[in-house]
Amino acid sequence: MEQFDALDVIARTRGKVDMDGAPNGDRLFLLWGSLTAFFYLLEFLLWQVLHRDWCFWLWIGIPLLGLPLMSVILRRDHERKHMRTHGSRLVLDYWIFTACAIGAGGFLFGFFDLYEVVENPMICLLVGIGAFITGEVLRFRPMIAGGLVGAAVGVGAFLLQGELWVWQVPCIVLTAVASLIVPGLLFNRSMRYGV
Repeated sequence: MEQFDALDVIARTRGKVDMDGAPNGDRLFLLWGSLTAFFYLLEFLLWQVLHRDWCFWLWIGIPLLGLPLMSVILRRDHERKHMRTHGSRLVLDYWIFTACAIGAGGFLFGFFDLYEVVENPMICLLVGIGAFITGEVLRFRPMIAGGLVGAAVGVGAFLLQGELWVWQVPCIVLTAVASLIVPGLLFNRSMRYGV
């Protein structure tokens, strides 16, 4: 009869839970950060040259490219089985909420021409807070710091009203770089090299 070893069970279970510290699709930070930075920078530059309202709808390219690419990344990473923890569910739920809020807000505020009042600063705040929460769950300080920078940029973007509102768009680019791209690169490097 096989002897039950509680310490062995705990060690194996802890190892499975620790594996969850590296989320499925850890390259998603880079994917969404790069798409966000690219499309909002393109939007800002085209607006400066063309001064056309349609430029502010370029953000739609982010989900149009991001969702199929994300499904490819997650399908590849599906082989890595993870035990779900409360922290990983919290992070996933927050990012789903953020994506829905940004998407719905984009259409709602876009149709009512309220971008300059709420939408752009809200994007910065939500992404910054999301990066902060993700960094806390992963215990990854660069993402915590990047999230704080993104949230601070979001608060500052609320001050850019009136004729300055168009400068909120580069604030989104700065948030994407500080909260997603740089921490994503550092996180992938630490996962690869154990730094």
